Amino acid sequence: MCKSLQDCGIPVQSRVQMDRAQDFDLAAAAHAALAGKKPPRGWDHRLHAAIAESLGDLHYREGRFLMALGTAVAVLSLGVDALIASDHFTKIAAVRLGAVLPFTLSALLLPRRLLALQKLLMGLSLIGFGVSMAYASAFVPSPDNALLALGVVTLFGLALPVLPFRRWQMIGFALLYGLAVGGFLLLHGAIVDYAKTFIPIMMLTMGAATVLAHRIHWIERRNLLLTLQADERAKALEESNARLTELSMNDPLTGLANRRRAEDTFAEHYATPVTVGQAGTALFMVDLDHFKAFNDHWGHQAGDACLRAVAEVMRHSASRHGGLAARFGGEEFVVFLRADDATQAHAIAEELRVAIERIEIDHPASATTVSCTTSIGIALHKGPNVPELADMLARADAALYRAKAEGRNRSLMAA
Repeated sequence: MCKSLQDCGIPVQSRVQMDRAQDFDLAAAAHAALAGKKPPRGWDHRLHAAIAESLGDLHYREGRFLMALGTAVAVLSLGVDALIASDHFTKIAAVRLGAVLPFTLSALLLPRRLLALQKLLMGLSLIGFGVSMAYASAFVPSPDNALLALGVVTLFGLALPVLPFRRWQMIGFALLYGLAVGGFLLLHGAIVDYAKTFIPIMMLTMGAATVLAHRIHWIERRNLLLTLQADERAKALEESNARLTELSMNDPLTGLANRRRAEDTFAEHYATPVTVGQAGTALFMVDLDHFKAFNDHWGHQAGDACLRAVAEVMRHSASRHGGLAARFGGEEFVVFLRADDATQAHAIAEELRVAIERIEIDHPASATTVSCTTSIGIALHKGPNVPELADMLARADAALYRAKAEGRNRSLMAA
């Protein structure tokens, strides 16, 4: 005799108790961050990780677009150099393309996991672009040289707000750009005559671009929080709907399929004609013997425990034979499966009946365990016509009635 379902070789679904201390509502955290209840440094590390992952994906895509655009602008800008410095165009073009293309092309080939290196190459290509423009200004007479120098500032002012850089990366780029380009212009004396105008304009542009970049990045982070919140809520709603659908198709006490799901499954998978050599559709009508008396004697809690144990045995048996077990109501169950012939169908039903008979349920009012038995009616369909559920249920129910009349705890085939 089995002392438990495990002893009978039947797996029992375990209940996993969730550790509430580990629960984390990402949507709620995003909402709190949007409401300004906590500064970024006070966010949960999981929210930080989610935002960092989203930002990384966004920065990688934006970086590739900006590098492609920057490469096109660098090449097209050579048209201006050809007009105003035609005598030195070859040298300017060599410096421009040599300072930009190696970085941008290399960055475009990098995968997502090398995002940091991609950003570094992007920053170096822009610095190289700026230095090449400063270099071109050395070959252009006044006042065109000053206009080219201001073009260097304009490049920075346009680039910084849209670069996919974080705060420290943005500050590092601004410092390197200013030192590289400003140092080159000063060393070559290209802006000495315009220093009083150029330097303040450059400082103002850098300051304004930095503030604008910070604002754009704040909006970007806020949009990511909104997207994250919406995605998490949509996911929760989808899971809730899936759970409701599952509940509407399953019996809440036993977890087996309910009658609605059983009827749908039969129509989809078992209501098919059988050709020569194919297994037929078998239907078991299963009913617990004297279940009302069992409930009256041992109590409804023991009755529910008995139903759950029987359901687990039926689930395991149906699964082994590729079928479906369902609770039709009360102590009445059905099983759908495929069987080659009446002998095989009866053997499977007997296997199920014996497994149920061996179940033992602990009860505080009894020194021994309590058990139950079941009667099974079997209907088998083989033939070219399509089986009908109502007909098979009626035949199995008639066989079940005979099994009970002949003494219960047995399985009989329908005529």
